[in-house]
Amino acid sequence: TIVVDHHLKDFDSWFDTFKANPPPAFGEWRVARGIDDPNRVHVIGVIDESEVNAVKEHLDSEQMRNVFAAVTEGSTQPLEFTWFEDV
Repeated sequence: TIVVDHHLKDFDSWFDTFKANPPPAFGEWRVARGIDDPNRVHVIGVIDESEVNAVKEHLDSEQMRNVFAAVTEGSTQPLEFTWFEDV
């Protein structure tokens, strides 16, 4: 599982970027938006262990590096990527 933590200036602008640059087609992905802070967003991806390297390659692609740079400009804090394993 990967969780990407966003602290945004403008959710709607970010969401347009997210829809234009969706996560990989494999795995289960969802967006969770803060109830108390609607500009606090987590993108959560639940993926098979066999797909972890493919997701990492996708996240490290030139396209996604450019997307993350743009998203960082629209954020109040740096993006935080956290990987979890099932226990």
